[in-house]
Amino acid sequence: MNREYSTGLLTILGGILLVFPLACDREPVVPPMPRVEPVSIADLRAMYQGQDLTLDTAVYIQGIVTLTPELNNIPDFIAYLQDGTGGITLTISGNNTLASGSEVKVLCEGLTLTEYNGLLQFGEVDLATHSELIDLSAGMPEPVTVTIPQVLAGEHVAEYVEIAGVQFKEGGSFKGSKTLTDCVSEVAVFTRNEATFAGHALPAGNGTFRGVVSVYNTPQLIVADPADLDMTGERCGGTAGEYLNEDFESVENYDEITTLGGWTNPLEAGDRTWIAREYGGNTYAQATAYGSELSEMISWLITPVVNLSNATAPVLTFETATGYHNGATLEVLISTDYDGSGSPWNYTWTDLNPALANGPSVGYSAFVSSGNIDLSAYKSPVYIAFKYTGADPDGTASDRTTTWQIDNILIEENSE
Repeated sequence: MNREYSTGLLTILGGILLVFPLACDREPVVPPMPRVEPVSIADLRAMYQGQDLTLDTAVYIQGIVTLTPELNNIPDFIAYLQDGTGGITLTISGNNTLASGSEVKVLCEGLTLTEYNGLLQFGEVDLATHSELIDLSAGMPEPVTVTIPQVLAGEHVAEYVEIAGVQFKEGGSFKGSKTLTDCVSEVAVFTRNEATFAGHALPAGNGTFRGVVSVYNTPQLIVADPADLDMTGERCGGTAGEYLNEDFESVENYDEITTLGGWTNPLEAGDRTWIAREYGGNTYAQATAYGSELSEMISWLITPVVNLSNATAPVLTFETATGYHNGATLEVLISTDYDGSGSPWNYTWTDLNPALANGPSVGYSAFVSSGNIDLSAYKSPVYIAFKYTGADPDGTASDRTTTWQIDNILIEENSE
């Protein structure tokens, strides 16, 4: 072998061996992490131009959770998030573990802006991959002060708001759609039947409402927590007006009265319920044992809770009619300890002894007014019950199958 060639080759190999271990000892170069930029909720909302939009940029929103399904007042896949610029409705995929008053970051890439019945929504948010908890106990934000006209104009949607100088137009419970008014403008407040406070009495006075602005075809408000409501002041006009007003006109013929929000019909004996009946263009509630073949029928029709805590001189009026009267009875009762859901016969009730229709044994009577029944002794939430007791065991003349009809139930301040 050529000595010069051999020496040169060894020199080259030695150099390689010297260099190679040094290269192995170097730290690997890590590519920079993609930068995720913040975006305000107002800017996020502005991206929506009437068609579904899936974000393909690395941005995030961060804010306070203002409403979750914790009180069952919104579906379990919904939450509301708010920052200093606005609010947004989130749709959650999987388990919704968000807590009201917590601060969270939501990664937006891959999520979609869409509209449902007029409400802009952002999702589907997988909390495990698209969110980061910043502060579990950040606390609720200060509510945005708004007016009913602003809500009706579509402003402040998905924001936690405060409206001063308002009252509920009707009495009863939170359940269903109720009207909030400033005595000029009106807006709906919707509470799901499943809400933990659905059966609670509405505040009877005027004051400050706090809740979240939403949309279901038209703007509406959602109660975040009934404890946030401060509505104990004097109502518009100085009186509490109407606490309950039901004429049954919204119930379809033959439907059960319980299709009305807040009304219940516990059955103490038998399986006959109160139903809506229509005659001559007038709809009313009716109970009868006729044709039931029941050895005993006891059917309670109970109003939604009526809050008389701030009432001055409330009176109850209603109308009754009877058909083929043969001894079935109607009692009109009031309770301050009934809980709205239990068996009413296990609670304390007081007979109001109203004037009632009486007869005839063949055919039907005209509707008879009860006159004013004074409820001023009651300074608390109450329930009114219409208790039908009858029987039709064998279809003989000894049965008690009277048809009882009630209509135009009104509890209001006595203006006389």
